[in-house]
Amino acid sequence: MAVAEQPDDAGRATDPAHRGGLTIRDKVVDRVASYAAATTPGVVRHASGLDRVTGRDLPRTDVTVAGGHVRAQVHVAVAWPQSLPTVTAAVRSRVTEQLRSLVGLVVDAVDVSVPVVALAESASEVRRIE
Repeated sequence: MAVAEQPDDAGRATDPAHRGGLTIRDKVVDRVASYAAATTPGVVRHASGLDRVTGRDLPRTDVTVAGGHVRAQVHVAVAWPQSLPTVTAAVRSRVTEQLRSLVGLVVDAVDVSVPVVALAESASEVRRIE
């Protein structure tokens, strides 16, 4: 794809490579991965007890960015009775796609773990009979 040079304020043509740079912080990459995981069907937000205070709720991500490449570890809670292999494959695919398209990084690996299988809200409600 050819990029046409555009004149600057003084009317001179400027090379696109000399217009500036873009820096994407690791925290942004982490948030994109976390949001992608959270919006995957079958994944639920989960926090219990001290996790709410310490901010260790699920989904939780840990990304490592180096030289335009990223590796992500994603920890999710899956709603009962979803298929774990199906949901984890969907999380891996969604996180990979979002990191590639939104951030422009090469995704080397997305490791997904499921530390919690959570009951759906309606299933966890206890009914009282009076």
